[in-house]
Amino acid sequence: MKKVLLTTAPMEALVEPNGIGGNWYDRTDTYMAWTCAVDLEDRLSVTCPPTGLRFLKHNVPDVEILEYPTWQEYLTALNSETWDMVGISFYTWSTPVAIEMAEAAREAGVPEIWGGNYGILTPGIDRHFTRLVKGAGESPLHQYVYGKPLERVRHPAMLGQSGFRGISSPVGYLYSKRGCNIGCTFCSTPIFNPKEEAIFMEDTYAALDAYRDAKVAHVIIYDESFFLTNHLAEQVVDALAERELPWICLTRADLIRGRIPELTDRYMDGAIVGIESYRDKNVADVKKRDDVYNVRQTVQELIDNGRRALGTFMVGFAEDSIEDMQFDIEQLNQEGLFACQLTLLTPFHGTRLYRQMEHLVDEPDLSKHDLYNLVWKHPKMNRSEARDLLAWAQRRVNDPTRIAAKLKQEMKEKVRKQLADRHHDAQVRS
Repeated sequence: MKKVLLTTAPMEALVEPNGIGGNWYDRTDTYMAWTCAVDLEDRLSVTCPPTGLRFLKHNVPDVEILEYPTWQEYLTALNSETWDMVGISFYTWSTPVAIEMAEAAREAGVPEIWGGNYGILTPGIDRHFTRLVKGAGESPLHQYVYGKPLERVRHPAMLGQSGFRGISSPVGYLYSKRGCNIGCTFCSTPIFNPKEEAIFMEDTYAALDAYRDAKVAHVIIYDESFFLTNHLAEQVVDALAERELPWICLTRADLIRGRIPELTDRYMDGAIVGIESYRDKNVADVKKRDDVYNVRQTVQELIDNGRRALGTFMVGFAEDSIEDMQFDIEQLNQEGLFACQLTLLTPFHGTRLYRQMEHLVDEPDLSKHDLYNLVWKHPKMNRSEARDLLAWAQRRVNDPTRIAAKLKQEMKEKVRKQLADRHHDAQVRS
């Protein structure tokens, strides 16, 4: 059996000291990145474990993993054993440190150095690794460690913490399937992992049972587009409702439009919807499968039903002036979203967007290719203007007062429901 160490990039690369608005943020905290331009005490927070490594460890239990180590912890682990292979999981922005980690492993005498995650799409990266694993890595890793195929991929229980203004609750992460082949031009997933692989429901049930036992506030469904495979999504929603587990999913607006009252009855807490732009030409250019009007209707339907409406929105399409973008952000602010991830249009390696814009990309520092830095020659704004615009947009749209009011409303609804359930149980007993 092979001795294998798997690791993420170190914390020194994961904590960004100069984020949007000049504030630091932790890249392992999804909502903190969304709201890093606001004051620290007013930022949303939701920590997320390295889900890829958790899947690998769950399916190949004899490997060792390092989750967000410090650089020194990585070096110590590297020299604590005679490893047959070291695997490094990294994104485009952590490519420079991943190369350093690979060099350190080589100097320590490790014969096999594998690379995984979206960073492997970086041109020329193959010369730093003995193998690059494209897509889910459980099967090749299992074959390497045990010398036999993996029968099926099992789903681990993965917990994080959601918090705001000092109050936190556990959350669980779930995939009903991994991979996506929809083909939005800006998205790396159809390049990295175009094969959609469903998780066995038996394993989904096991993860959901663990989340129920942990009393999670909600389950975050991390599929690229939940409800795209309808029969599977319906089974998952039924399983969540049976366990009375509230849930939030990433999905396309058209897949839930008209269904939100029914899904609310089945414990839906909210949805993260790709809004991306308020200009139909921009939406069409990146091959989104919906128009602006219908996306906004879906957002309103979520809000009308008391659900968390979360969105993603891209700033910096080539034909948009700063004034155009400011106007759109003001509209976005009026939507009443619970929170929104505002990012700069970024052409990542391998995507169709990158092929269209490669001649404009002028930022050689890959650590800047993180959605929060302008890395190409925009005809109507420079890098500094883009950062200032994004900081203003974050503060404008992610209003902590609105977030606090929504959380207070949710708490009242939860208490009301608990009282109603107790009253119903008492009536049944009598």
